[in-house]
Amino acid sequence: MSDFWKPEFSASQPRPGMPQPSDEDVVKALVEIQNASSAPAPSADSPIHVVAEPSSTKWVVVAAALAMIAAAGYVGRQQLQQLQQLAKLAGPRVTKRTSAPSMNGPSQVAAEQLLQRLAFGDAAAADEVLAHSSEWTGKAQRTPKSEQLVTAALNSPDLHIRQAALQAEIVLDGVTLDEAGVTYVKSVLGNPQQRTWALWMLGALANRGIDTDHNAKIIETYLADPDVTVRAASVDALAMVATDETVPMMLDRFRNDPSPVVQERAACGLAQSGMYTQTQRMTASKNLVDWLDDSLLTQQQQGWAVQALGDISGQHFGNDVAAWRRWIDSNR
Repeated sequence: MSDFWKPEFSASQPRPGMPQPSDEDVVKALVEIQNASSAPAPSADSPIHVVAEPSSTKWVVVAAALAMIAAAGYVGRQQLQQLQQLAKLAGPRVTKRTSAPSMNGPSQVAAEQLLQRLAFGDAAAADEVLAHSSEWTGKAQRTPKSEQLVTAALNSPDLHIRQAALQAEIVLDGVTLDEAGVTYVKSVLGNPQQRTWALWMLGALANRGIDTDHNAKIIETYLADPDVTVRAASVDALAMVATDETVPMMLDRFRNDPSPVVQERAACGLAQSGMYTQTQRMTASKNLVDWLDDSLLTQQQQGWAVQALGDISGQHFGNDVAAWRRWIDSNR
């Protein structure tokens, strides 16, 4: 089955006959994004910060606004102003801040220009990031501008764009795309203040094919941590790994973790914010449908299951279990 989230048209080339939004439409979309965002502003003196995960509604608003802005053809300064609004809706990830001064050299400028194209859905830019971002190490780093651009790309409905953004995030944080990078991140994992960043980074490295199985096993050991923040970060990290083997782990945390925070993260990671393919999400859907009328699940969990199924399928059957089962049967 094709990826449900794969766009049917290029953001830079509006579909023929598609109504073009007015400036007022774009502004309204951005206002909706700003109103939807509840993420606090990062602290300048904090070594790391956790950016709140967007809800399903926020995800849809981000995707729609990106398409509207791209269709409107905004470029340059105005384009960046739009992205500054979009960047307020980061995905479930952790930022590691360094004390190094911002880089303004040619490599930094070139990287941010490429990330700007990536944020607006340019598939060619994604290919370039995946092919050449490892060359940025030591020459480009995270800045407020790159943070905004990467955030927008990580919220893209296109998996290829998100994969490129994930790799850019790794490199801009100074982590190399090799075993040495994994070794460094594991050394940071022992620091409680940086553990959430390290878990997310291990997941990101695993997604890019670097020590995937080993990283997933390390992350798995933190799923039973007594600290709910660490367990939530572990679920987020597994959603970055996104292998077939991690799907049952995510389902288990959705069903059995005692914290609603972790339950929701697991559902969202399977449905939209993780790096899973549509085929993997369909695998998870079979369990979610079976649990819709399970009396052992809370009403809140059943609501999240319905929301996840809607995100995966594009269908709106609500609590109609029979309709969801017919949908599953028709997609076997």
